Amino acid sequence: DRLTAIEVNIGDEASVKAGVAAAVEALGGLDVLVNAAGILRSSHTAQTTLEQFQQVIQVNLVGTFLMIREAIPALLEGSDAAVVNFSSTSAMFAHPYMAAYAASKGGVQSMTHALAAEYAKQGIRFTAVQPGSISSGMTDGSGQSGQSRGPGLPEDADMSLFMKLAPAIGQGFAGPESVAGVVAMLASADGAFITGTEVRIDGGTHF
Repeated sequence: DRLTAIEVNIGDEASVKAGVAAAVEALGGLDVLVNAAGILRSSHTAQTTLEQFQQVIQVNLVGTFLMIREAIPALLEGSDAAVVNFSSTSAMFAHPYMAAYAASKGGVQSMTHALAAEYAKQGIRFTAVQPGSISSGMTDGSGQSGQSRGPGLPEDADMSLFMKLAPAIGQGFAGPESVAGVVAMLASADGAFITGTEVRIDGGTHF
């Protein structure tokens, strides 16, 4: 009774409109929105088609915008409303073969700041998380993107470009709970004095 699942294509405006409306009706309102959906398409930039670039932007950036736009009326009626967006360390640091992804996540991050300023007086907080080396369907290749840190990169990728992208603490990729805990904090009363900023979760990969 505490969980309602609604399938939404966040890259499609009509689907987002219907999905958010259904969620608001099912939940009786909306206090928190977490925009976690995203895709990754790694490739040499010179070989990236316009269709591939636009697909990443449409899902990661436009999709986040659509979800927020449709949720704002309900959030304004909510209690201690908060929006947590998923950016990425790619938004601020150089990750080769990910130009489209970096552009989309940089856009999400900048949009988060703008929205935080716009809605501060109306009581909606906007923050973002920047996951780094986190195990997920996107990084292990099991997600719908079909991408991963290995097979998802170009076959002739220069792996020496990634030598500096190693966490300073721990070994390998952290579990998704490393991000979930931060998201929960930002969306809760514990994050009541946090807005217009992002939290990097990368094990010290980027100092």
